[in-house]
Amino acid sequence: MDGHFKSKLGWTVASLVVLGLIAIGIAWVVPDMMAGVSAALEPGVSMKSAAKYAFVLTLVVLGFFAVVSGDGLLGEIQYILPAFFTFFIFNWLLIAWVF
Repeated sequence: MDGHFKSKLGWTVASLVVLGLIAIGIAWVVPDMMAGVSAALEPGVSMKSAAKYAFVLTLVVLGFFAVVSGDGLLGEIQYILPAFFTFFIFNWLLIAWVF
């Protein structure tokens, strides 16, 4: 056997060993990762429950904004009403999706 062939054989064996170690590492880690993924995809809060939580959250946050805005509730009502519905929809879908 010539030196060039031995060098290629050595690199091939080393590459196969490294790939084998990577495959073993992946096989060892993947079940733990899949447990986390399946837990994240389990059903959580329903859309009906999320709507209740989003409504209360939106009332509290926009009520706080109206109080600290300086103009009072009547001066800000034209901005609060559209913001309420937008913020409510955003919170509702976000709570249902995340939780």
